Amino acid sequence: MVTRMRKCAAAAFGGAALVAALAVPGVAAHAAPPSTNPAQSFGIAAAELAEQDNSFITQAAQVNLAEITIGKLALQKATTPQVRSLAQETLADHQNAQSKLEQLAGQKGVTLPSSPNAGQQNIGKQLESASGAMFDTTYLQAQISGHQEASTQTRAEIDSGRDADVQAYAKDFLPTVLKHLSHAQADAKALGIAPKGANTGSGGLVERAQSHAADLGLVAGGLAISVGAGVVLLRRRRQLG
Repeated sequence: MVTRMRKCAAAAFGGAALVAALAVPGVAAHAAPPSTNPAQSFGIAAAELAEQDNSFITQAAQVNLAEITIGKLALQKATTPQVRSLAQETLADHQNAQSKLEQLAGQKGVTLPSSPNAGQQNIGKQLESASGAMFDTTYLQAQISGHQEASTQTRAEIDSGRDADVQAYAKDFLPTVLKHLSHAQADAKALGIAPKGANTGSGGLVERAQSHAADLGLVAGGLAISVGAGVVLLRRRRQLG
C-alpha cells in the first residue's frame, strides 16, 4: 500500500514538473514542436518578400503587359512577315507568362500593376502613331532594347532574390526573354534595321558624329584659306608701298 502511494506521488510530481517547465519562457519554446504552417513551405509570405523580389514581380508584370499591348498592335500594323511572326510569338509567350505571374502574386498576396510603366507606355504611343516601314523599325528597336532590359532585371532576381518561388519564376522567364531578344535581333538584321542608339541611318548617332566632324573640317579649311589670303594681300601692299 505504501509502495503504491509513493508511485502515485512520484507520477503527480513528474506531471507538475512538466507543466512548470512548459510554462517557463524559453523552455516552452524549446520544447514546442517546429511549425508546420503550410504557407512557409511555399516560400516567403508577401509581407516578408524582399525589395528585390517585390521589384522583380512588378517589373515582370509591366513587361508582360507592354508586350501584350504592342504585340496586338503589331499584328494589325506590321508590314513584314518577320515583324508579324515576332508579334505572334511574343504575344502568346507573354500572355502565358502573365498568367503564371498572376498565380504567383495571388499566393504571395501581391497586387500587380494594371498597366505598363511610363517608358513602355510612351513606346506604345509612338507605335500607335507610326505606320509602314517606320512602324516595323520602331517595333523591332523597342523589342531589342526592351528585352535587353528585361534580361538584366531577370538575371538580377535569379542572382539576388530571396524568395524561392519568385526565383523559380525568373528562371522560367529568362529563356523566353532571351528567345525574343534573339528573334528580334535576327529580324532587325534581316531588314537592315540597326538597334536604337547605334543607328547609322538618317539621324543616327554615327551619322551625326560624322557630320559634325565634317563641319569642323570645313570650318578649319575656311579659316586656313582666310589666313592664307590675308598673308598674300599684306605682301602685295608692302610691294606697292
